Amino acid sequence: MNVTIKDVAKAAGVSKSTVSRIFSNSGNYSDETKRKVLEAAERLNYRKNTIATAMKTKETKNLGLIIYKKHKPILSHPFYAPIVEAIVDSSKERGYSIIIATDQDIENSAAESLLEKRVDGIIFTSFVHEAIIKKCKEMGLPLVLLNCSIDLDVSFVKADNYMGAYEAVVYFIKKKYREIGFLCGPLQDQSYYERYRGYLAALNDYNIPVRENFMRFGESTISEGTRLMSNMLESGDVPRAIFASCDMIAIGAIKAIKKAGLKIPDDVAVIGFEDIEHNVLIEPALSTVFVDKMKMGQMAVEVLLDQIGAKSKSRRENILPTKLILRESC
Repeated sequence: MNVTIKDVAKAAGVSKSTVSRIFSNSGNYSDETKRKVLEAAERLNYRKNTIATAMKTKETKNLGLIIYKKHKPILSHPFYAPIVEAIVDSSKERGYSIIIATDQDIENSAAESLLEKRVDGIIFTSFVHEAIIKKCKEMGLPLVLLNCSIDLDVSFVKADNYMGAYEAVVYFIKKKYREIGFLCGPLQDQSYYERYRGYLAALNDYNIPVRENFMRFGESTISEGTRLMSNMLESGDVPRAIFASCDMIAIGAIKAIKKAGLKIPDDVAVIGFEDIEHNVLIEPALSTVFVDKMKMGQMAVEVLLDQIGAKSKSRRENILPTKLILRESC
């Protein structure tokens, strides 16, 4: 049974009109009365019902954007910054504002914060717990996942991570490389897992044995890329080519290879993934798999607004093609 304003008023010992004024932050009432009403609403679980009703009946012209905490600082992250910029610009062009939150504790706090501020829909990036998705779906809140997908009938926009990785490794193979190493971010990140699968598939299709000693896994940072590559170099078992699951790791690997006195690409060739701006600033310039970050952001907004405007209720699977960009590192 749904809790009503009348139920809250009765529990708090005030009139329905007083409860309405407090919920709408209008009119006159004492702090003590407000406390009683809010406590009654909390006990009756009325707040969530109010938000759900507001979401269904009134547009706020606000869109929420939740970014996984490991992608901080958001506005300077080499991969997510241009995506966020595209989301903000595309939303503004359509008359919407963006409320950005970071999921600090991987609980429901970030989602709760956005819901309390009233948004018409939410874009989730990279990693998100199913509990948050289920909660938003129960409320009828339009959702789009960006750079990830989940088996919960939710629309998503992401790059073709599997094929991008596959084509990069096949390029190495066709250049007569047989010893191809892989430096990868955490496999809990779906995009990295898909790139890992692409790497394995390419080796398998060309009958090249998968060697565990040619693989290293860690965080997706430059310093971690340096550490992983240094560890491989110190082992004495060094592949002739390195495919990295992201450019940050690849850049770190290049630093380690150069520090070891090896030449790129003569001794070790390197290909990254994502095509961040840093790639043309390092020496040698990094070959990589291009991901259209601006398009990802724009499409996420487009898909979300289609849901808000009821143009599309069915799940939309948007997988953007990638492209191998050859520079100096391979």
